[in-house]
Amino acid sequence: MAMQLPLAPQSHLLSRPGLALVIMLASACTTVDRERAPEAPIVPVDLEAWEARGKAAVTMGSETETVRFVWQRTNDETETITLSGPLSMNRQIIERRGTALYQADGSALRPLVTTSESSALSAALNRLPPESLGTWLLGYGPTGGDWTVEVDEWQFTPPWRTPARVTIQGSGIDIRVMISQWGFNPLP
Repeated sequence: MAMQLPLAPQSHLLSRPGLALVIMLASACTTVDRERAPEAPIVPVDLEAWEARGKAAVTMGSETETVRFVWQRTNDETETITLSGPLSMNRQIIERRGTALYQADGSALRPLVTTSESSALSAALNRLPPESLGTWLLGYGPTGGDWTVEVDEWQFTPPWRTPARVTIQGSGIDIRVMISQWGFNPLP
């Protein structure tokens, strides 16, 4: 919950330039409407630039890990995924380039090596096909293999119908994704 502070009468936070900045920032991400979702076309699978924000619960056996994410697709070959735990602790930035995953280490990228599957999240990173994840997040299922993708709830994010809740299952892993915010840049 954001804390709201009263503005002093001489404050310039809501001056014309400040208000224009607020409007520009707000237009980059759109609000969602679950009631109008069935009437809109589904977000295109080949959409290149988009961002999704939300939470995911990764379950393997009796262990469940919860993570917040910001998923940014630059193009069909490059995605940046920022993961963080409760209270934004243990932030990790992962970048997908083609079929490979890299971890941000300062300003450098190094191959993501998860030799251990000691946690549900590390097992998921080892077993999931990196090149498919962004497409699955858009609500499109796998074309074969051991994984299933189900959109449990849709929402209206102008101009499209976008997933609000997605379940991904396979290889002994269950991932439940809740997407609270979509951003498309530029809008069509």
